[in-house]
Amino acid sequence: MTTGWHTPRNTGPRPPRHREPARRRTPPRGVPRVVRRIALWLAALAAVAFTLVVVYGFIQFNHAVDHPEDGFSGWQCAAESGTCGP
Repeated sequence: MTTGWHTPRNTGPRPPRHREPARRRTPPRGVPRVVRRIALWLAALAAVAFTLVVVYGFIQFNHAVDHPEDGFSGWQCAAESGTCGP
């Protein structure tokens, strides 16, 4: 038999693998996985809700700018323009 680059060096039987018996997993110390998952989902929902509030406010502001005849809030009026004053 010739030995080359792709020739296996050990041709004998492999020794059996000794597996340790299955151990009971101890619960992890710290925050349980369920609590972390719930916190992650709550944070994601809060981010979505914040995004929706910002988009809704932008749409309202854009409408108020496009239609000044509906009336502006005080913070949307320019002080020197007089468009909001009586």
